[in-house]
Amino acid sequence: MKSLSWKWIVLLVMLVAFSVPALAEPAEEDAAESAGVFTLGEVVVTAEGESVQGSVSQVDEAMLRQLNRDDLSEALDLMPGVAVSRTAARNERTVSVRGLDVKHVPLFMDGIPVYVMYDGYSDYGRFTTFDVSRIEVSKGAASVLYGFNTMGGGINVVTKRPENPFEANAGIGLASGDTTKAYANVGGNLGKWYFQGGASYLDRDYYELSDDFKPTETEDGDKRDNSYITDKKISFKIGFRPTDDDEYAISYSKQEAEKGNPVYTGYDNTQKIRYWQWPQWDKESVYFNSKTGIGEKSYVKTRIYYDKYDNSLFGYDDDTYTTQTKKSAFKSWYNDDTYGGSVEIGTTLLGRNDLKAAFHYKRDRHKEHDEGEPKRTFRDEYYSVAVEDTVTITEKLSARVGASYDWQKALEAQDYDSDTDTISDFPTKDASSFNPQAGLFYGFSDTHSAYLTVARKSRFATLKDRYSYRFGTTLPNADLDPEIAVNYDLGFEAAIDRFTFGGALFFSDIEDYIQFARIPDPDDPSSTIQQNRNIGEVQIHGVEASLAFRITDSMRGGVNYTYTEWDNRSSDDKITGIPEHKFVFYAIYTLFDRLDLSADSTTYSGQYSSSDGVRETDDFTVVNAKAAVSLIKGLSVEAGVNNLFDENYAFDEGFPEEGINYFANLTHRF
Repeated sequence: MKSLSWKWIVLLVMLVAFSVPALAEPAEEDAAESAGVFTLGEVVVTAEGESVQGSVSQVDEAMLRQLNRDDLSEALDLMPGVAVSRTAARNERTVSVRGLDVKHVPLFMDGIPVYVMYDGYSDYGRFTTFDVSRIEVSKGAASVLYGFNTMGGGINVVTKRPENPFEANAGIGLASGDTTKAYANVGGNLGKWYFQGGASYLDRDYYELSDDFKPTETEDGDKRDNSYITDKKISFKIGFRPTDDDEYAISYSKQEAEKGNPVYTGYDNTQKIRYWQWPQWDKESVYFNSKTGIGEKSYVKTRIYYDKYDNSLFGYDDDTYTTQTKKSAFKSWYNDDTYGGSVEIGTTLLGRNDLKAAFHYKRDRHKEHDEGEPKRTFRDEYYSVAVEDTVTITEKLSARVGASYDWQKALEAQDYDSDTDTISDFPTKDASSFNPQAGLFYGFSDTHSAYLTVARKSRFATLKDRYSYRFGTTLPNADLDPEIAVNYDLGFEAAIDRFTFGGALFFSDIEDYIQFARIPDPDDPSSTIQQNRNIGEVQIHGVEASLAFRITDSMRGGVNYTYTEWDNRSSDDKITGIPEHKFVFYAIYTLFDRLDLSADSTTYSGQYSSSDGVRETDDFTVVNAKAAVSLIKGLSVEAGVNNLFDENYAFDEGFPEEGINYFANLTHRF
């Protein structure tokens, strides 16, 4: 009944989207390619544009729909410097940005932090992109206006804002694995007021493995066991724009999900086989964004938010997923919530200076318990004070300097002793970090620019880093200090006729990197146990290169390449989830103004797996293709195939990905 109610919500919104086109003026074809951007959700907006932002990659809604990137991990995989990985033991899609994972590159929604506060991770496969206008990835010297924990940058998902009195888009689709999807977005700009609403539903029973997969003791091939997913989401936004300089908006989103956790099916006999399922992966957010102009040259921005995250994880005896009698079986519940806000003030009253200052506050609370156990509570507070100034030195040369002082206050951390069934308090420790940065930006012309940036960035240890026993394998450590990175970045952009080039050299020197160390076990001095320590000295460097082209009015495409190399100078431990080489290509060809043919490919070199940290995956290339036919203006039918050559590949050894699969969609936009 619960799933049915979600389906009805989506179908109702779609009915509106498909049946009332007469309410809107027909849009121009180019304008229909991408909906308006909710500019209040952008973190950095400058008069100069991208030229004074350094390394920023982005992908818009039109590209997401053209290449069928339905979740956040698939969308980010298009960008240079970003590599998809999988925390296979938890069946979570994550990414790394220039070799730093999502703990170091947090996720924002319209500038609001939405990562899971307990461990800093989020399952990027659970965030669908149907209501997204643009995704931005800031790297290296990401603006201090983002707030704390942006050691490797920040990922900001910007939602839609309508531009026309009425506009909508909707789609339904079928795919392999008994997959169904439906989505719809409806919005309207009514002058001073606007509204935007959306709903989506995605359900998959299983995915099929490649024919080249060789059956193992835990997986017989064909349909991947326990690989089901269901994702449901609704969102809405109401905004008020009394003037061009003033805007106020309140947004709400709710998503519910459940997923299976496919078991390890590799060749390491020491790996534990986990029969896990996630019956609940729910997230609910409400937030307020505003901008108020002060005169002609100053403004105040505010963000206020409340974010709630609830999930449950059940472990079973075997692959029937019906009994829980073994010691390895369990039922666990996790409940997180956070609230906070920020205030940003900006002015250009000083002429050559674009001066900004911001204050951020965030309070996190995590609760957890297994069946039959009392709830334990963990609470942290975060603060950040930041100042940033962009100085126009000459007509072509600009400089940006900034600094933030961030601190973490540990409020509460409860420990549970199952032998005595008692709760006690962990020791707590506060932490702080000073993060200065600077950059030079030179515009050779309107189409050619270069930049050089250096930034000292930090990340505070998460609750999980400090207090988790990790199923009895780890000793907690409340004394962890922040990780520190100094990021260097040299890059350029150039446009010549129908070609746009970009490139960057990057280098990160990291100290106090949190890694496991073996220490004497306090309960048994004759043996050892692992514990997180600030012992890591890691260096990461690499190259990004990209090219976008439009050879003719009918043919366009792009290619990007990333080379990443790491050096763990403090131990022999491997850094997992970082491919040395990644190559992305896509091309779109339009015939007769009605038929779009598109193809894309992604190539990864091998990477060390999180499953054991020792084995390296094989190189692989995945190719996708699609054809879309415009039936009437705004209404299209499309069909395609993913993993066209049925590549048998994995991001994590022992966790094979989907083989060849097919899809068909019907979409409508007006």
